[in-house]
Amino acid sequence: MKTDIVDRGEELDVAAPRCFCGKIARLQTSWTEANPLRRFHVCPNSSGLMQRRKKGCGFFVWVDVEFLPREKALVSWLLRRLKELEKDIGHRQARERKLMSWLILSWGIVMVLLF
Repeated sequence: MKTDIVDRGEELDVAAPRCFCGKIARLQTSWTEANPLRRFHVCPNSSGLMQRRKKGCGFFVWVDVEFLPREKALVSWLLRRLKELEKDIGHRQARERKLMSWLILSWGIVMVLLF
């Protein structure tokens, strides 16, 4: 399997293998609970999970080693917590916008009544 050094803006340059199609494999990161934050190479002709799961030539290889069970559980918990906090921030921002609208409306009414 021939490899090429490819810089895709990752922290580290990783030797990118060529897939069975002969193209340079695409570097991706897993966000699943089973393999959180693990990087892998996949055929560039394959599609993501949101699409129709086109497999390309079927090439797939992990770049890094699997986390220990405790590390995997910790990373999964941190990712879930991050999502919860981002959702909470979104709710608070929506509430802040609503309160600001009411404040502006109330000041507008006060100004109309005073003048």
